[in-house]
Amino acid sequence: MDCGGQEVKAVVDTNVIAYFLLGTPKFATEARSFWDQADELLAPSIWEAEIANVIWMAARSNVITTDDATAKLALAGRLGVHSVNNRTLWQGALTRALASGVAVYDTLYVELAEREGVPMVTFDEKVLKTYPAIAKRPRDVA
Repeated sequence: MDCGGQEVKAVVDTNVIAYFLLGTPKFATEARSFWDQADELLAPSIWEAEIANVIWMAARSNVITTDDATAKLALAGRLGVHSVNNRTLWQGALTRALASGVAVYDTLYVELAEREGVPMVTFDEKVLKTYPAIAKRPRDVA
């Protein structure tokens, strides 16, 4: 993607990946548009377990079929999200969580974005409100 000559590098939250993969009506268009513009995406490695769990829950709730679940997980693995070891982030994430009341699961993403000097792309309202200088909606990054 080329956004006026500017590369789009960001930390991507699992909810953006999930809405993109599942085509969630309220968020799919915005997630897809962001995905089309992204050049380099990073996430704490926890995203892999989180996305597998989201897909499992969608299949368990009959939102998608078992075959669709398997295919979507395979697609998730091909999205090109660079996974960063949680252990390199957990101390800073814990400090942020203790100070903010935002769960460590979420502050891992914030910590990674801060370290990389890039935005964290998310739909999580609490994260967006707590970390407005770091966390952005997909539509606000490009």
